[in-house]
Amino acid sequence: MPNGSFRTAYLPLFYLFGGLSILFLFLWIVLPGTGIDYRVLLWGNLLLFIVGYVSVSMSSKALEHKKVQVFLRLVYGSFLMKFFVLAAGAFIYIALFKKNINKPALFSCFGLYFLYTFIEVRSVMKQRKKSNA
Repeated sequence: MPNGSFRTAYLPLFYLFGGLSILFLFLWIVLPGTGIDYRVLLWGNLLLFIVGYVSVSMSSKALEHKKVQVFLRLVYGSFLMKFFVLAAGAFIYIALFKKNINKPALFSCFGLYFLYTFIEVRSVMKQRKKSNA
């Protein structure tokens, strides 16, 4: 992948991951009594970053193909991969902590999902604009 393409597609994900990780660590130290388990947020952030990185990679490869079937297979594959990995992560968390589930942190991770999805789509669309120009 060329250097400019890396900046367009992946750098926003790195910035988002780093910024959120620093924010959660800061809040964990400064506001310990909020009722939010920041460890859940940190692990959720890491999982979303990894899944987002793979998703952007698949979507970037989809842009390079001229065949519609390959494009659709990669885009839908990216969506299904994200769905099943994140569902499995939530299921594992719920199964492990049953009665001690931290709902504010879990719902915050759900909000992070939308933030990561927005950044992924924006990054891929910028990459698409540059490749069409």
